[in-house]
Amino acid sequence: MSVEKSDAFIPYARQSIDDSDLNAVSDALKKPIITRGESVEAFEQTIAEYCGAEYAVTFNSGTTALQAACHVANVNPADRLITSPNTFVATANAALQFGASPIFVDIDRSSGNLNIDQVQEVLKEFHSSRGRSIIIPVHFSGAPVDMEALDRFIKSPNAVVIEDAAHAFGSTYSNGKPVGSCSWSQMTAFSFHPVKTITTGEGGAVTTNDSDLYHRLKRFRNNGIERDPNYMEQELANYYRGYYEVFEMTGNYHLTDIQAALGLSQFARMNVFLEKRRQLVAVYRKLFEGFPSIRLFDAKYDALSANHIFVVQVDFTAFNTSRNHVVEELAKRGIGTQVHYIPVYRHPYFIKSWGDLSEKFPEMETYFTQALTLPLYFEMQQEQVGTVVNHVKDILAEERQKGYRRGRSKR
Repeated sequence: MSVEKSDAFIPYARQSIDDSDLNAVSDALKKPIITRGESVEAFEQTIAEYCGAEYAVTFNSGTTALQAACHVANVNPADRLITSPNTFVATANAALQFGASPIFVDIDRSSGNLNIDQVQEVLKEFHSSRGRSIIIPVHFSGAPVDMEALDRFIKSPNAVVIEDAAHAFGSTYSNGKPVGSCSWSQMTAFSFHPVKTITTGEGGAVTTNDSDLYHRLKRFRNNGIERDPNYMEQELANYYRGYYEVFEMTGNYHLTDIQAALGLSQFARMNVFLEKRRQLVAVYRKLFEGFPSIRLFDAKYDALSANHIFVVQVDFTAFNTSRNHVVEELAKRGIGTQVHYIPVYRHPYFIKSWGDLSEKFPEMETYFTQALTLPLYFEMQQEQVGTVVNHVKDILAEERQKGYRRGRSKR
């Protein structure tokens, strides 16, 4: 049975901006200081308190936040990066740009996260090796990695754990601690891109409980400039008002007060954002229940996750079709989709540098052939979830029926 196309396009994701956000940004523009000011400090304090961390440092993007974390962790060519291939390329690039060698770990298809048991095997293999293990677990779609179990597997005191929580601002671990508390890691990196839980337009942050890392994160953000006399090398007699020293070659990666004001305004609706996403995921689950050859992530993560995206794993071959066809048909019916993610090792840069690694990751490869991200965002209505699900079912059913007809015609 065919489903009529909706007049309104349903994107896979988008930001939610209301009058309170517009007023907050307008007010920020009227202040005498519009960057590196009180709003940035207030936003950082809000992030730290919400996550239960000692410190938070904001940056101009989530990518920069990851780069800053790797920089202050002193990642270098002697190190190896252990991470998931099911992530945005910034996760790997953050460590690789400092010379680390990548070691990808296959995923657990019940969550999309890296397989913790395989991380343990990798750590055993390199336990006596030179160089450090830089472990960057990715909380995919907001589902929290079991950091407590990961921590138990780490035997080397030199290992560094940096959580990639770009999808997970608002997620919690099973013990109730917020992602970003850094209970089992040195640092956690967040993103405030428009499609994330809250947005600052572009933006990111790193949380930590280490005062030295906190200081160095701030210095990285500001061109390697040092203004604290306790860290300077010149005699105090040489100081004057505005004096500073440059210790590192970095760059300008500040979040503006305009962006921070937006972030603070968005944060005021944080719980509302999270609850609405959970409600929409629950509707998706109910409507897909019992439909054959479609796999969803384990429901046990729903209450813990910020539910950044909603991914279905579709056995397209069982429906005698392809993902490309389904994506195009959904687009014709006014529904946007995406694929999260192309395995990092499949990109040309990685193939040219390390060869074709696809055979080593059977779960990731199967997942990639089946993954399809469906719309999920705050202003989406439950009726629209029904529209999306009905279109998906309708397209797949039509393709399966066409396959039956083609099969009979060949007899």
